[in-house]
Amino acid sequence: MFLLILLLYTIPYTQGRYVISVYGDVYNDKEFFSRVFPWIVDNIGGDISVDYYLLGSGRYSVPQMCALNEMKMNIFLQAQYLKCEAEGNPSDKCLCETGIDPEKYRICVQTKGSYAGMSSAKFSQLGLDISPVIEIGYKNTIFGVEDSWYLKKICTIFGDNPPRGCVKPFSCNNTNIESDRKGLAVYNCDKCHTSLAIDRSIELLIRNEDVHRTTVPTELEYTTGT
Repeated sequence: MFLLILLLYTIPYTQGRYVISVYGDVYNDKEFFSRVFPWIVDNIGGDISVDYYLLGSGRYSVPQMCALNEMKMNIFLQAQYLKCEAEGNPSDKCLCETGIDPEKYRICVQTKGSYAGMSSAKFSQLGLDISPVIEIGYKNTIFGVEDSWYLKKICTIFGDNPPRGCVKPFSCNNTNIESDRKGLAVYNCDKCHTSLAIDRSIELLIRNEDVHRTTVPTELEYTTGT
């Protein structure tokens, strides 16, 4: 009991949420950031906040941390962005889906090169030579475990009052099914309406052509217009 109380006192707590730290290279730790971390967030994202210390070259880790900082009020959006990056999608596509302010992002990337050094220094303090690592308290780290154990160990910070995601989590094997449906952070009404109008015009044109045809048109005729 004493150890549990001591553990809880060493875990940062802000705005009603426990704060954990994640260390890793998004492009090298692809499995973790594309599957495991989104699964963790799907389960307990509403009950935690995350400090990110991304490793690897500052050429990409600094822009990633700048983007994450702009999404700091929505951990689900952060996980979705990291999944997009880890899967090898173009960075501009991943950024566009977040809806963050491009100007704030640009200024951050231009002025926060120190993020790379800060992350490297924090990681060195752990005394580890492996990633990814999740830190849930002073010198209390999780690494090199089975996927489900990341969640189980994080859930110990909640003591006797764990959230539902700890008691009855989504199956880790079904993570792709749970996570592939993206949340919509930004949309373009004009673009949507234009696309819809074009689709309806094409549908009407095809119907009109069908009325005047005596033979069944081939797929080639639809695609080339010949």
